[in-house]
Amino acid sequence: MPKHPIIRTSQFPYHITTRANNREWFYIPQSAFWKVLAEILSRDPVALRIRVHALVLMSNHLHLIASSVDGKIDEPMRYLLREVCRKVNQIAERTNHLFGGPYKWSLITNTTYFLHCVKYVYRNPVRAGLCEKVEEYPFSTVRAHQNPSLLPFQVQHWKWSGDWIKWGNFNSILDWMNTDYPYGLSDYLKRGLKHPKFDIPKCRNTRKIPPYFSEDLKRIYQVAPGDFEKIPIERCQK
Repeated sequence: MPKHPIIRTSQFPYHITTRANNREWFYIPQSAFWKVLAEILSRDPVALRIRVHALVLMSNHLHLIASSVDGKIDEPMRYLLREVCRKVNQIAERTNHLFGGPYKWSLITNTTYFLHCVKYVYRNPVRAGLCEKVEEYPFSTVRAHQNPSLLPFQVQHWKWSGDWIKWGNFNSILDWMNTDYPYGLSDYLKRGLKHPKFDIPKCRNTRKIPPYFSEDLKRIYQVAPGDFEKIPIERCQK
């Protein structure tokens, strides 16, 4: 169950995170945990109801960006976490709680926020010092965007804006994600994801969103930042 009553929608994606009990490391190897997670995400109760956009498994928590097919994401999430807990406990021969309480979620309501959240999730292992580049981390879906056969479940590409954004090749997208955040942007994103609806904190002096949120995206799109910010996700979905 989520920490707060979830906003049910099929219009916007969610950033979802959950941690291991007592913030300890998951008590089976990450490689084994990743296999369990991937297998359960491929099952119909989840695969037919959730579109996975990004997933990263860390030592004691995971980050998931996903959207609901039918507007009831809490039901497949309940199945996913229950079955992961059951399977991991079976492997480890344990009966304790696997996750340390309800999962946390934040609704992502525009394209700028969505792209920043994708980068934030994929850069988690880099920030933790586990790898130098996002594509080097083995427990991530980033490489499956280019090579879907790596996973038993489908990862939806993040081309949500269609012709509005002129994406480059996959290497240019990786280059953007492998570029560190400017001006403490990571801290802004972390704070914004604590809200039920993801919102970037505004500058105290100007009461406006700092301009570098758009500037950081310049390497991957070819529209004016002001125009980009006006593109709502509902117009970008396929």
